[in-house]
Amino acid sequence: MSEDVPLILGKLIKNESHRATNITNEFIRLLRAIITFLMVSSLFIATTGFFETYIGYLLFGFSPNIPICFAVFLMTFSVYGLDKITDSKEDTINMPERQSFLAGRRRVVLCYSLAAYALSALIILLDKPLALPIIFIPLAANAAYGSKLIPGVSRFKDIPVVKNLVVAGSWALVTTLLPAMQITQDTDPVISYDILYFMLAKVFINAVLYDVRDIKGDREMGVRTMPVILGPRKTTAILLGLNSTLLPCLIYIEHMLRPLALIMILYGYAYIIYFAKRRRPIVLDFFVDGQWMIAAILFPILRGLGLS
Repeated sequence: MSEDVPLILGKLIKNESHRATNITNEFIRLLRAIITFLMVSSLFIATTGFFETYIGYLLFGFSPNIPICFAVFLMTFSVYGLDKITDSKEDTINMPERQSFLAGRRRVVLCYSLAAYALSALIILLDKPLALPIIFIPLAANAAYGSKLIPGVSRFKDIPVVKNLVVAGSWALVTTLLPAMQITQDTDPVISYDILYFMLAKVFINAVLYDVRDIKGDREMGVRTMPVILGPRKTTAILLGLNSTLLPCLIYIEHMLRPLALIMILYGYAYIIYFAKRRRPIVLDFFVDGQWMIAAILFPILRGLGLS
């Protein structure tokens, strides 16, 4: 009987080990499903819009205006929801999960995207009426981005680099101009241009990294992006050079915010190199667009350490 005890214990340990492994696998699958939903439903990118605006306020040295940040959340949610409907062909190759999410839901997505934009505009109108036109910049840019405005001239979407500049420029303007509404006459205007360029370069780099992710689908669809034309290696070298141009921006950023801005620049080098090769789309979303959220979490930590 005593000889059977080790065997019984061994079986119990093995069963418990299998059970623990199954529970872990189920948890990982659930977590992956939640993250995928946040990505394909535009909730994550909308959160990015919130925190990018939040960081914009911090870089100016202002306390973030949460209602305005939430208005940008809603506006971002709306714009990207509408964009998913129009970019269905490319997404079939690049982001099949997005197409699965949209299947049978296009009308619903259209309705709640329009409702989100209307609510965003209402919040801006009640909080800062003069800032209302700013909230429509991405919508106008998105329309221009996919439309053939001049006969015989390609759409911005089809012109390499220009399409990235349009996207980056529109979001940089929103996340800079909204905080800039609090500027007084004593503020050096160079600070605004400095922060605008910081935002522009950051968003441009992110947009090109998404083109690296989408290189397969873009090639098949005949879309000429920087990675398609130059290849990932040369594109990475250009992005690293562009990220380096952000270092002089530290001069005009408020002294207490320089450590945070410097960390964001150094973090930029890391993710440019890492995503020079195609990675899982979810990982790209989290570590590239998620940098604004990471920076917002990092700020109070740096302040607690006396570095901000």
